[in-house]
Amino acid sequence: MKSILLVAAGGAIGAVLRYLFSVLLKDYTQINFPINTFLVNAIGCFAIGLCYALLMNASTPLSNPNNFDSIKLLLIVGVLGGFTTYSAFAFETVLMFKQQLFKQAFTYILLSNITCIAFAYLGFSIKN
Repeated sequence: MKSILLVAAGGAIGAVLRYLFSVLLKDYTQINFPINTFLVNAIGCFAIGLCYALLMNASTPLSNPNNFDSIKLLLIVGVLGGFTTYSAFAFETVLMFKQQLFKQAFTYILLSNITCIAFAYLGFSIKN
């Protein structure tokens, strides 16, 4: 139950942060480019890498083994999951590259982008 509450609290924070970010950038959406989404995804990708590095660095307070799972659930799964799911995609891809699973990483990149764009198009195309 504690895990669910951590993810839920983090997810709420992330969703509110995303909304506030879009409100702050509303004047810049007239350039025919989804700058809000692009920036949220880029920031989320940076943040997930930073959080992971801080959690894995033994010299930071965040790396305390007693708190590791809770902090991971709150920040990475919750906050960043609510802020952007693209960060999870980027993180998983980086892990595959670090493990030298190049074929799997490139397959994941291609399949994720092609499939998700196609599914978004299909969903958008459904008529009532």
